Amino acid sequence: MKKIDVVCGVLIQKEQCLIAKRSTGDSIGKYEFPGGKVEPGETKEEALIREFQEELQIELDQVYYLDHSVDRQNGKEIELTCFACTSQQRPIASLAHSELVWTTPDHIYDHDFFEADRGLVQTLQKEWLWLKKQMKPKS
Repeated sequence: MKKIDVVCGVLIQKEQCLIAKRSTGDSIGKYEFPGGKVEPGETKEEALIREFQEELQIELDQVYYLDHSVDRQNGKEIELTCFACTSQQRPIASLAHSELVWTTPDHIYDHDFFEADRGLVQTLQKEWLWLKKQMKPKS
């Protein structure tokens, strides 16, 4: 089984987190935390920073490990590492997504969010009060 390392980021701003609606691929129309594949030679943190620069055109200030999950799809094992992150910039569009939505962890599943990510969302819900206090953009 082919293993793919993927990262995603929970961007936290103004006591909300960002989710994004996929505009391409097998999962078109599903919501997710922005991110992408880890390239050879990159750390997971470097991959997340690169993905946010490429897809959302923003620089991240803080990146903290939140959780990980493993999903098996179409003969592939996808290892997803999730980080909480902040930025002084607020994304207005995405190159990889058709819609950006600001929400709270309790309302993520009001959207058609990936069911395989439920464990990550539960960790986010559990840590949300602490994250809102700690994850303030640098000024």
